[in-house]
Amino acid sequence: MVINRIEEKVDILTHLLPNQEHLQFQNYELDPEQRQVRVFVDSIQRTVRCPLCDHAAHRIHSYYERTLADLPWADYRIVIKLTVGKFFCDQVECNRKIFTERIVGVMAPWARRTQPLAAQLSEIALHTGGEGGARLSKTLYCEVSQNTLLSLISRQPMPAVKTPKTLGVDDFAFRRGQRYGTILVDLETNRPIVLLPDREADTLSEWLKDHPGVEVLSRDRSKTYRQGMTKGAPNATQVADRFHLLKNLAEVLERILAMHTQQLKAVEAAQIPMNDAILIAPVAPRLEIQERSAQRRERRLAKYEQVHGLRRQGWEVLEIARHLGMGKRTVYRYLSHTQFPEWQPHPGRGRSQRSQLDVYKPYVLEQWNQGQRNTKQLFEEIQQQGYRGSYQTVARYTHRLRQTQRQYRAQLGVQPHLPISDLQQPPLTARRATWMIMRRADQRTDAERVLISDLKTQHPDLAAAIDLTQGFTKLVRERLPQQLDGWLEQALSSSMKLFQGFAQGLKEDYAAVKASLMTDISNGPVEGNINRLKLLKRQMFGRASFDLLNRRFILTS
Repeated sequence: MVINRIEEKVDILTHLLPNQEHLQFQNYELDPEQRQVRVFVDSIQRTVRCPLCDHAAHRIHSYYERTLADLPWADYRIVIKLTVGKFFCDQVECNRKIFTERIVGVMAPWARRTQPLAAQLSEIALHTGGEGGARLSKTLYCEVSQNTLLSLISRQPMPAVKTPKTLGVDDFAFRRGQRYGTILVDLETNRPIVLLPDREADTLSEWLKDHPGVEVLSRDRSKTYRQGMTKGAPNATQVADRFHLLKNLAEVLERILAMHTQQLKAVEAAQIPMNDAILIAPVAPRLEIQERSAQRRERRLAKYEQVHGLRRQGWEVLEIARHLGMGKRTVYRYLSHTQFPEWQPHPGRGRSQRSQLDVYKPYVLEQWNQGQRNTKQLFEEIQQQGYRGSYQTVARYTHRLRQTQRQYRAQLGVQPHLPISDLQQPPLTARRATWMIMRRADQRTDAERVLISDLKTQHPDLAAAIDLTQGFTKLVRERLPQQLDGWLEQALSSSMKLFQGFAQGLKEDYAAVKASLMTDISNGPVEGNINRLKLLKRQMFGRASFDLLNRRFILTS
């Protein structure tokens, strides 16, 4: 019975060897303290091929022992003590006289781990990076250093590049605002092909020349990529991405709206509650905050006037920036506005500063509108529901409710009977108005339709800008290439220089813009791959050389 158990154990261990055909199990040692199993194995090959001349060799020179790490068994690390032979190469023309035998599927020359373990560690390295992979390998009982994992990535062979018929091109940032690269994606399979180290026209052109056969090229409205594509693949059809067309349009409209801040405020102040309710009075900023805001505006206005004054004197943009201590982007922005651009609050500003009372405001409002005006009683009721804030917070809120009622009573001359609503709307900024105008007509609310209508009555330029924007978004979304020429003529004849510049840019890139309205090709898959690339780049921050980043990105796609 004991013999049978030993034979069964030997049979099991033999089946766990990385190669049963060329290896023979001899013995094993179990080390419970080190959580390690040492397995002694001999090579049983008698004929091997010379790695240099591929001639079969039969004469054995000597034997030696190699130590290999293998895949763990449960929570035990495996160390294989492998006895292999050295052989004579009897081929006269061969320069190698003695060589060590190779065992297919077991280990590479000079390797200290088996190929199955190396393959597993390579997958860990590709998907988790060096530092994360080192921690994971420890958990999986095959601990290695992060440098080892990074070297495994560098040894991975890159797949052969198959030239696609439809290629998507876009840029990505190594360091935002300073250094960029280019990503190429096969839009038929949505898989990345390669990363280029910069976003220069010559680099893209050379790649296209080295890989002829591309029929369609999708891109944003970058002049650099347009030049590179025209030079590298002159017969390919270029397609401008529709998302970037609308994005560029939104930037133009937002800049125009930023010049009409007073009109935006007038429309916002004239808003009428849509649900027969009185909107709660907003919290007025403190006097010192208002004063600081006015002082900052005066400083910005002075800078704006100085920038335009120096520009009229013939100063260059970089000279103006250095002289006034400003960023060149700010100088460019000031120069692009014929009127002083008022500061636009960020749409999400202040949302993170939530009060503990926010959850209980609907209940307080409901009780208030039903006639319950005792602040102390309201405080005690919401305390029973789980409120952990202070009484002063509740008192400030009920004070705002009373203040709202007084304001409407003073305006109407009678006691208001409408309920109070706490629908906190974000300010009507140029950005919010832009996306409101560009939103699909069937997705706009009644309040948004009223706001857009009111904006068009405020100023002729606003009406023209809104009509031009909605006309262009319609022809892009509904793919109406026959309306493009008419829209371009209308925009070029408008009185707004920003729309004239936008239309002129479309006219210069006319073929690609029209192609975007006649095909379903989109750069969306490229943007998706850029998002994945950003994650990999941040995982490898500080150690991501271009070659290493390119390998991880391509091999994990």
